[in-house]
Amino acid sequence: MTAVPDIEFRGVAKRYGAVTAVNGIDLAVPPSAFVALLGPSGCGKTTCLRMIGGFEQPSEGQVFIRGQDMAGTPPYRRPVNMVFQQYALFPHLDVEANVSYG
Repeated sequence: MTAVPDIEFRGVAKRYGAVTAVNGIDLAVPPSAFVALLGPSGCGKTTCLRMIGGFEQPSEGQVFIRGQDMAGTPPYRRPVNMVFQQYALFPHLDVEANVSYG
């Protein structure tokens, strides 16, 4: 029996108008695997992560997390998290308040 991938892309593409950011990706990440997305700036790495997190929806294809199709599932209902490069902190709040707000 084959284990269900933790993350799977099936024919995933993402377009912004006439610009194709991600084009037809098929990817299956086995359970507990460590994966790195490598490539030059603008090749679609962040777009892929944003689709996993639910911050972007694919233009076509499907994103699965642990076998569940994530279409229409908002970020706060997904079993994944994302740490952004630009910190979204409130400078007037202490650490506990910033964490609690999230």
